[in-house]
Amino acid sequence: MSENYAPMELPFGPDAYAANLSLLAQDIQAQGLSAAILFDPENIYWLTGYRSIGYFTFQCLVVSADGGIAMVSRQVNHAVATGNRNIARFVAIDDISDPVEVLASYLKDILPSGRIGLETASGYLSVAAYKQLQARLGVRLTDWQGPMEEARKIKTPAQLGFMRQAAGAAVAGIDAAVRAIAVGATENDLAAAMLHGATKAGSEYTRVPLVAVGRASGVCFTTWQRRELKRGDLVFLEAAANINRYHAMISRNCVVGRATERQRFLAGTVIAALDAAIEAIRPGVTSAQVDQACRAVFERAGMGQYFDHRTAYGIGIGFPPNWAEGRFLALRPGDPTVLEPGMTFHLVPSLFMPEGGFMASESVAVSEDGCEVLTRYPRELIEIDA
Repeated sequence: MSENYAPMELPFGPDAYAANLSLLAQDIQAQGLSAAILFDPENIYWLTGYRSIGYFTFQCLVVSADGGIAMVSRQVNHAVATGNRNIARFVAIDDISDPVEVLASYLKDILPSGRIGLETASGYLSVAAYKQLQARLGVRLTDWQGPMEEARKIKTPAQLGFMRQAAGAAVAGIDAAVRAIAVGATENDLAAAMLHGATKAGSEYTRVPLVAVGRASGVCFTTWQRRELKRGDLVFLEAAANINRYHAMISRNCVVGRATERQRFLAGTVIAALDAAIEAIRPGVTSAQVDQACRAVFERAGMGQYFDHRTAYGIGIGFPPNWAEGRFLALRPGDPTVLEPGMTFHLVPSLFMPEGGFMASESVAVSEDGCEVLTRYPRELIEIDA
């Protein structure tokens, strides 16, 4: 560790990181590799606690079979890396050097022979970088995914503790946004209130939440754009927060004034689907069974064609623009995954239609005997007397 920089505060003690590294090193050895290279910031964080907003440029973590760890990243990330007790070496990339050439040269110096595994499923390893590495290192490279994501499926008590805190901050954010709803207010007013509420309650930076008014709410993944609220408008809100990168989210619908019967029907349908999913979650059931319990509510209501989303995606570690672990854990049709205590999900039953978007969501954890709802806020269509 450099004497020039203060040590970085890590969320877990040395034993937790040592166990993660041991799991990774065992896998590297079992695959007959000399080393493996991680690119996903979430997996790098799981292994070392390293966090920086600098992951938008090339960076990776080289883990050797004997458990040695080196980070290859831009020089400007030197302080945060060398202040991390879990990173033994930092290989700097200056802004006039080719990052892949720096990595290739380093690998040739420390590993003159032996196969090297690449985390090729990572979205942070570009096709161009892969081809360049392959040209430099040839057949020594092999696809490798490692045990990180499998290990991340089950949250430890400490990780769940962070997610419960994050859930409280997300609820503070959505409550602040609800309280900001008024005729003449703008989507930006609601977004500002939501971000302020979650941040003041302890959240770190996260992906932007969602705020959309009127028919814009029916377009999935749209967000605030200065639209002004009018009486009768439908408002869609989705808040998120994280503590030590462990996330929770919650969404609700509001109406400026009194809701129509149609709005009450649609909102009631998604709330009933959410209730059904929560009731179905318990250890031993499959992902597909929970999804079917949720989906059946939409089908009985004649709205099945509009529910074109999985019932839930896994949540936990996230770096913007992502807050999900849905790539390796979800509740969806035909999925045979058996639920276990410690799995965590964002339940997202939803109807996105031309007339507007309806979604009531909760962050939950599979408990020993059922489902723990982490986010706690009135589960209803919220009518604002404005």
